[in-house]
Amino acid sequence: MTTSEQATIVEIMRENAHAAHLATCDRGQPMVRPVSPIVEDDLTIWVVTFTSTRKVEQVKTNPKVSLAFVEVPEGNRTAIAIGRAEVIEDPDQKKRVWDLCWFDLSQYFPDGPTSDEFVLIRIRAERIEWRNGPKTDKVFAPNYA
Repeated sequence: MTTSEQATIVEIMRENAHAAHLATCDRGQPMVRPVSPIVEDDLTIWVVTFTSTRKVEQVKTNPKVSLAFVEVPEGNRTAIAIGRAEVIEDPDQKKRVWDLCWFDLSQYFPDGPTSDEFVLIRIRAERIEWRNGPKTDKVFAPNYA
């Protein structure tokens, strides 16, 4: 994988983060819901959520997830991250990701990143299936530093 291809994957994910869908498992049943992930240059993906959500419990029980970023409406540019998630409650990480967020989190968490209800789900993709146009399917396995 070239640096250029990784940058393209990040671009696809960021451009389509407003329409992303996260799949978790609940007692063997796939559960899909819309999310608004934050994507870092190294392909670390963050989902901001409330501590009391079902997805937090589902990730704690079974960390296997998929996260789909699909261009709307054409669907020609896509990236599907398949990997593992973990719940992160570290205050420093919460503040850092809060500052990276592309939308206003204070509308959901008026107390800011120190809110007891504010938690992160970090997704580390083991594989990313992506395409940057019709008939260009590729697979990438990230190497996190």
